[in-house]
Amino acid sequence: MLKHTSRIFIILFGFVLLSLVASAQTGVRIVVVNEFANVRTVPAIGASVLGTVNAGYEFTIVTARSGDGEWVRVDFVGQEGWVNLAPVVVLSGDVNSLIVADPRSIPYAGVDGIPRAGATSQTTGPMTGIATNGVRLRSGPGQGYPTLANVFANQGVIVTGRTLSNGWYQVIYEGFLGWVSSTFIELNSPGDINALLPVDGIGAESQISTGSSADEYLNLLRLMQARIDLAQLSLDEIRAEWTDAALEGRASCAPYPARPSNIVVPIPLLSAFFDRLDPLVDLFNDAMTNTRLAIDLFIEVCNQPGGANPVGSATVQGALDIVNLADAQYTRIRERLLELLPPDRIPGAEECVLSYNGAVEILPLIASGVIYADVNSPGSTITAYCFDALFGEIYRFETLQLPGSNLVSFISVSPLANPTSFIGVARGTSENASTALGPITIPENGRYLIIVSDVSTTTDPPTGEFAFLLSNLSGASSTPELIYDAETGTVSASSTVDSVQGTGDTTTTTDGTTTTTDGTTTAVCPDIGATCDQLNSCQEAFACYNSGNFSLDTNEDTLPCNCVSADPNLVPTNEG
Repeated sequence: MLKHTSRIFIILFGFVLLSLVASAQTGVRIVVVNEFANVRTVPAIGASVLGTVNAGYEFTIVTARSGDGEWVRVDFVGQEGWVNLAPVVVLSGDVNSLIVADPRSIPYAGVDGIPRAGATSQTTGPMTGIATNGVRLRSGPGQGYPTLANVFANQGVIVTGRTLSNGWYQVIYEGFLGWVSSTFIELNSPGDINALLPVDGIGAESQISTGSSADEYLNLLRLMQARIDLAQLSLDEIRAEWTDAALEGRASCAPYPARPSNIVVPIPLLSAFFDRLDPLVDLFNDAMTNTRLAIDLFIEVCNQPGGANPVGSATVQGALDIVNLADAQYTRIRERLLELLPPDRIPGAEECVLSYNGAVEILPLIASGVIYADVNSPGSTITAYCFDALFGEIYRFETLQLPGSNLVSFISVSPLANPTSFIGVARGTSENASTALGPITIPENGRYLIIVSDVSTTTDPPTGEFAFLLSNLSGASSTPELIYDAETGTVSASSTVDSVQGTGDTTTTTDGTTTTTDGTTTAVCPDIGATCDQLNSCQEAFACYNSGNFSLDTNEDTLPCNCVSADPNLVPTNEG
């Protein structure tokens, strides 16, 4: 308790002394003139409040302003905070001369503009410390900055910088520069922190990602792949050293292999792809820990008193067991990375790339009017394709199961860039080998995704060959339909006349209905998750059913909510 109390007095004392320096640096001082003012973590109404100060409170460390000019960054008892200018008066200095900053969008940087958080190859610093509790590693010295990683209790850090009031330390942790609250770091190096550590710290060599996009996820996987290849060199070297020690009975203490470090994953990225990343990162860091352990054991043998460096067989066997464990972990990591990473090639002219939720696939680009064939098997019951279309064009997609197939097709069409925004779905039945989706009207120019999956309920393994056809019906008076000729074993397309009547030139109104050129109206689904008793008409029931809400058809007769047709005058009722 005494040590903790002394630490508080040191921080407060440093705050008093250094506030004079900061005031001289920017020349800006403000005082609260309203009844009170909130100090927030970021410059925004509604942001978390660090604390509240009363009228007459003077901020003597004012270091930046927001982009809109309505907030200033202040030091609030060792914490970086933001105060709105409305309840304050500027005592001295020019607020407009302050640098523009915002922890939500602009990386924390010094006066030279170099980011003070990110990757670094530096492995030493003027001081070291130990985390006394779990603490967040942030991209800047304040709670408003994104969290880069978590430093656990009793983990060591290299301290490389500080804020003016010593409320935050810049540290190196697992190869990255970041900022931690000094409250949770106990320094274990001698010296005067005010003299040794530079204000604002040192510059990073490259910024660390704090986002959660699919591109950042894939870049992380590629980084892990490259790091595994580098760590493998160290693992192979230490394996050779321990093998020689087993043959010679002593260690030949040549230059030691490089010790690989753990990988730090930004918290937003880890959260966005947690199911995939968390077990992989745990395995990766465990493998790096085992590699370092094998190296550290060898260094320990070499540092024994005397020059012979003898090593027992039990020690050698234990070390080689650790090496073999790490090597097996490397293999599992590589296998998992190959599963998660897309093929290492550039898509061709007849291909497209689907990226969704961290997974990437290269798909075939199909053309309208061409009959294709594909195969589903027990291990692959989903296939996907893409096609290019223009606004207002009308398309129909049909699959035809060939003899020997026990598949039942479920078809969906959506924009490639937004694959969960379905513009049409269809489900076949076991009695019908053909499943058709459409006609559907394209809402905007772009590339679209078609997914064909099996929804059969047979107990036999789903397998079979099927043909499919994408047809552009714009301006057509007939619809091509697939036909299988049993005598020749071929598939062709015949035409059904006037099958697209009333599908062109639609006008959508604000109430969600669509009027076609023939005067008929259709409705859109008001809520894809709606139940029958939440829908207003059978027209809406069919719209939701066709959008993929098959829970409306509990008796599986393809008629949702006991509706015999999409008559807007019929009222849907619950089935069963």
